[in-house]
Amino acid sequence: MRPFTRIRTDLESTPEREPLLRHPKLATFTCRSTTKTPGGAQADATEDQLVDVHITPLPRRQLVVLCLMRCTEPISQGLIQPFINRMLEDLKVTPERTKIGLYAGCITSLFAFCQLCTTFWWGRLSDHIGRKPILLSGLTGLSISIISFGLQTSFVGLVIARCLAGVMNGNVAVVKSVLAELTDDTNKARAFALLPMSGALGTIIGPMIGGYLAQPAEQYPELFGNIVFLKAYPYFLPCFIAGLTNLLAVLLGFFYLEETLESKANKKNKQRQINSDETHGGDSSSSSTDHQSDDQPVDGPPSLRALFTPTVITVLVSFLFLSIQNSSWATLIPLFSYTRVEDGGLGLTMTQIGTALSANGFVAVLVQMVIFPMLQQKFGTLRLFRGVLLFVPLSFAFLPLLRYLTLRETNSHGPSQGSKVALYGLMFILAIKSLTGMGMVCMSLLLNAAAPSKSSFGALNGLGQSCSALARTFGPASAGALFALSINQHHLGGNLIWVVAVIVCLCTCVTSWLIRVESSPIKRK
Repeated sequence: MRPFTRIRTDLESTPEREPLLRHPKLATFTCRSTTKTPGGAQADATEDQLVDVHITPLPRRQLVVLCLMRCTEPISQGLIQPFINRMLEDLKVTPERTKIGLYAGCITSLFAFCQLCTTFWWGRLSDHIGRKPILLSGLTGLSISIISFGLQTSFVGLVIARCLAGVMNGNVAVVKSVLAELTDDTNKARAFALLPMSGALGTIIGPMIGGYLAQPAEQYPELFGNIVFLKAYPYFLPCFIAGLTNLLAVLLGFFYLEETLESKANKKNKQRQINSDETHGGDSSSSSTDHQSDDQPVDGPPSLRALFTPTVITVLVSFLFLSIQNSSWATLIPLFSYTRVEDGGLGLTMTQIGTALSANGFVAVLVQMVIFPMLQQKFGTLRLFRGVLLFVPLSFAFLPLLRYLTLRETNSHGPSQGSKVALYGLMFILAIKSLTGMGMVCMSLLLNAAAPSKSSFGALNGLGQSCSALARTFGPASAGALFALSINQHHLGGNLIWVVAVIVCLCTCVTSWLIRVESSPIKRK
């Protein structure tokens, strides 16, 4: 009997430097085979085999639509970051400026809690009724919620608007499922790198919209100073623009996005072929032959118990810790930047915060388009994931150092010079942190590699996003509360929040070493 042979692909070939949407090409991979004998002994073959593999071209039109859908969420999320603290001040939710962060964290956490309650079920539902209906309904709900957010005049109204966004927003998991179904082992890494790149574009556009269009009657009195509506609702304009981007994604998705769920796609293709046969008068024998592939049974979604394999559990635990540190970072950066220098922050304005976050988005795009494909090809997904995590505690540790330099420069040369140090220093730290965005791409690849079957992509990515939502439920509120506690009580000189953040990041690094996922072998040509 022929022994069982497992082929492990070592992605150590020539680094991939071509654009992500390049035409298909032939690539050479080094494959090492491991042979298991009938007696159970394992022998490693020392031979390396060079295999020519045809790289499948990426479906460009589908990717453009998916990238736009992925881009709209960070636009809707990021646009509130520059002005949320000022908005809460205007609503007079608390008389103490140092407690604004607690309320801002609560708004973020409520959004994530609602997303936690629904994301898995959106993904699970997409495994049954298809990906496209879920994506379109989610984008529509997100559009309604962000527009209504700009019309609120009370804290309760803000909470309701964000909860609606959380309930309707399960799209990230479904987009990842669609991408996994559109790609194979030869182009999956390049395709998944486009998602965080699209998210990075959203982080550029969102803060710019929020920072430059909030309070337009005050910022641009010559243009909007006489518009009473914008004076009454100073944060409506950026929210309305974000809502339009979601509606644009809905329209493009409706007309151009194809269904990828295998059972639904086969049924649709079969009906198209039948209609074509009827139109061209095809006979039954040829029709039977043409439909043979479509008539093959498609496995249904696995049970919930079947999803929780040991490999899936370890990946999800790492995903949870990764999301905790990322959500805490996303909350702390605007809060830390907005807080006055004498209170423990950087004292930046809304426009400066928006500029820094947007500039970081350009760096993130460069990382995803150029650096990630090259490093993933050279080191492999898991090794790269473990490596980039080391930059996160470093980024957190730099923040109190920047505040010290800003305070010293402010006392020595005045607030103007201190503000410059704070702004450029923040941009530098954000650039370092943007390198860790590769970790989210690696996590997506690892999660899909751990899937029991293709029919479980929706549920499994839903579980991953549920872990992310769980982290964003407690992470931002905890980070905001701990930041307020640190600067009010001056624990560890006001640096308690940064010490805790570094510890959490180190825990994330530890969890990455528990993962044991091998990339699927690249089939020989």
